[in-house]
Amino acid sequence: MAYAHPVITDDMPLDELARVWEEIRQEYYDLRNDTFDRRVLDCAARLAADPGGESAHVWTIGLLMMAPYAAGAPGDGVVPEARGALEAADGALRDRPCEHETHPYREHEPEFDEDLVRQLCNLPDPNAPWDENHPREQWLCPRNVAGLARIALDIIEPGSAADVPPRLPVGAQDDIDTLSALLHGYPDPGTDINEEIALHAEALRSAGPADRPGRLLVVMAVTWYAVSDFVRDASVLDALIAALEATLPDYAAATCAHDGHPAPPGSGPNAAALGIRLSSPGGRALYERDRAQTAPLEHLLCPVALADITRESLSALGARREELLSRAEDGSGR
Repeated sequence: MAYAHPVITDDMPLDELARVWEEIRQEYYDLRNDTFDRRVLDCAARLAADPGGESAHVWTIGLLMMAPYAAGAPGDGVVPEARGALEAADGALRDRPCEHETHPYREHEPEFDEDLVRQLCNLPDPNAPWDENHPREQWLCPRNVAGLARIALDIIEPGSAADVPPRLPVGAQDDIDTLSALLHGYPDPGTDINEEIALHAEALRSAGPADRPGRLLVVMAVTWYAVSDFVRDASVLDALIAALEATLPDYAAATCAHDGHPAPPGSGPNAAALGIRLSSPGGRALYERDRAQTAPLEHLLCPVALADITRESLSALGARREELLSRAEDGSGR
């Protein structure tokens, strides 16, 4: 006799519902999608109604799958409802007793999100294939479900959960790829070079203290590109100069006892990629976890080194701006 998944909502079997959630996971960039909003809100409401119940793993995994969409720009009320439901599940489940030495969530890297639809569909059926590194009972353990809830929370609000595998914020890798293509001299079709540069200038100006050093590395990399002949609009340089001038007071009076500081990556694309990664709690945690023989962050991002980067970038941009203005005055325009 074939195993039949129970109907759980909207007259949809679990496997069909999981595939709806998977579609939302894959199309997370579709901002303010009313259908996606309803799916997230429905899932959150069902988890919030019984955050410690037997079906909590279904709704938690559903929200984990849809978390990249919720991390973007969903409709009003979507984020608070999702966050509230996930926090309720975490609170209800994280301290339940268990005899497991570990749980799958502790090894759940971002690329494993792709497996969630299959895992969710196969969890209820003891006869379904199960080739995972952890048995079903560990996946269904309340403490594991709580851990998955915290991962979803960390996706929606980066840095909000300290005991889950670190990951870059949603869209960060897309930003790296777009900027890398630009700095290599082959921008993606449709990329407005001036807008892309101004975007990173504004990101530096608006960054909080912890994210500011990473954003400064991005602007340093963009500066190397902006002082080339690829950029001939002085207003673009002005945006970068204004961002750096607003940043310099944070580091201008810095002192340290270091004998020296490691140089940031020498290529623009590599420096920009590192800067974007270091502009988030998850990215900084990934750097420290994987850095091996590279410099610790406290040396790489020493305020004295950051002050030098800021001044050098300002000097290069100022010289380039004067060059553009001189060309405009003499009518050469080149």
